[in-house]
Amino acid sequence: MTSPARGIVVALVAPALLLAGCTGSSSDQPERKPAAAGFHLAPHCPPPPETHRRPTADQLNELGRSVDLPGWQAGDIGASGRLRDGRIVWLFGDTTRTKLEPPIVANSMLVSSGRCLSQLVDAQKGPVVPDVSSSVVHWPMSVAIGRRDGHDVIVVLCSRIDRGHSGAFGFTFLGTSAAVFTVDAGQAPQLLKVVDITPDSRDQQQVNWGAAATVHAGWYYVYGTRLTGQKYDFGRELYVARTPAADPGDRKRWQFWDGRQWQSHVRQARAVLPSEGGVSQTLSVDSVGAGFVAVSKRNGDISNFVYKWTAPNPWGPWTPVKELKAPGGFDTGNLEYAPLAHPEVPLKSGDLLVSISRNTTDLQRLFKDPQIGRPEFVALPR
Repeated sequence: MTSPARGIVVALVAPALLLAGCTGSSSDQPERKPAAAGFHLAPHCPPPPETHRRPTADQLNELGRSVDLPGWQAGDIGASGRLRDGRIVWLFGDTTRTKLEPPIVANSMLVSSGRCLSQLVDAQKGPVVPDVSSSVVHWPMSVAIGRRDGHDVIVVLCSRIDRGHSGAFGFTFLGTSAAVFTVDAGQAPQLLKVVDITPDSRDQQQVNWGAAATVHAGWYYVYGTRLTGQKYDFGRELYVARTPAADPGDRKRWQFWDGRQWQSHVRQARAVLPSEGGVSQTLSVDSVGAGFVAVSKRNGDISNFVYKWTAPNPWGPWTPVKELKAPGGFDTGNLEYAPLAHPEVPLKSGDLLVSISRNTTDLQRLFKDPQIGRPEFVALPR
């Protein structure tokens, strides 16, 4: 089976990226290059030995409770991927810091090696994927890791979010961007560029491409989620696109599932899951064993249960299984949302590792007790 994201990076670091060809020419897509490279990892964690004990979910939770890093006290999402040297990169959304200013940044990266955790920081000590402006930020959704010219390349698909006072809960999804990092074995990732994949749009019913991504059998699959705008319809439709993993930057080769077959017109894409019983804004979809596994809340982030969907194909048909309770908490202020699978972290039990983001609507409470904003790990049957 093709290793996760192997080969996709050759084109992802080129100017023409992913869905650019479906929404405009590659020259239409803004590219933001960072300041001179200067990220480092603190503390330094050497790559793990080739053979090491597989953890349990409880051990990972214990490790999570012990984290005390100046640039990371709490964060949500936690999309992950494995580097070739065995380390795991974790990309988080809004991140609380108690020893740095500002006290919250829009995203962060941790790199783990066994029980050792490092934070990625630079001289500015801000988000690892820079903000677009004072009100527009990048929230990581999914991660792909590949190889180019002897380096690992980390591609983080991010939502561009206007943190004004419009949209759902005061946040407006504007579009999708790709942040590209390069990293040498045992070293700190360095940000190469940030490229907008889709142009800005305030259409609340647009497809949020990049909500999940996976690679299987020579194809790179990118999933998108969409709110219908119907009253009391909190679940999201799920869409899927694909392109050859060896050259995803070739815009002419992108295809979209239309309900019966793959075709090249994005406007003919049809949902592979309906909004009724649908997924959250961000989810995970992975090639596991002989099929595909999606993990999400059912009926959106405000629902109370984590579900696992299984399918023989990347487009389905999807069979949902209720797995465990995780109260949305919008009535209590204690939030549990955005469950994501992490198949690249094998557990001692052989089960599938899943993280559930947690938070509170009381910001001062979060500052006083960051533990309540750290993801919780659980094990689900594969």
